[in-house]
Amino acid sequence: AAAPGLLQQVGMAGGAAVITVTFIHPVDVVKTRIQISSEYGALGMVGSTKKIIGGEGFTALWKGVNAAWLREASYTSLRLGLYEPCKVAFGCTTPETTTFVKKFAAGSAAGALGSLAGNPFDVLKTKMMASEAAGTPSIVGTAKELLSKQGL
Repeated sequence: AAAPGLLQQVGMAGGAAVITVTFIHPVDVVKTRIQISSEYGALGMVGSTKKIIGGEGFTALWKGVNAAWLREASYTSLRLGLYEPCKVAFGCTTPETTTFVKKFAAGSAAGALGSLAGNPFDVLKTKMMASEAAGTPSIVGTAKELLSKQGL
């Protein structure tokens, strides 16, 4: 069978990451609250989870999941999907020409491109997860607020 093409590699990496983040996101919400608040920190994981659900509802555990999906769809898709093309670009075409340094450079390049694309969504995700307001914050509203208050 032929090796998957670039779009297929990027799509598979992003799809797997989006599925994974959907299930792990509630833990990330609780972790973020504990990190930014001494009140939540004193409650620990179980106490913080109960406080979030009791005060904001069960769905609050998925606040910011849409930004997390965008982050994973960009960051992980590019980081994993571009590794093989970057290896080829750095000259890793045969076992004889493939060195650790070249593979390291290819991984660094793919990771850097993924980080550039994913970082804005990571900031949005964290801001949305930290929100204790009732209801789910809007990703567009959160982006506008961040842009107006903090700029690029």
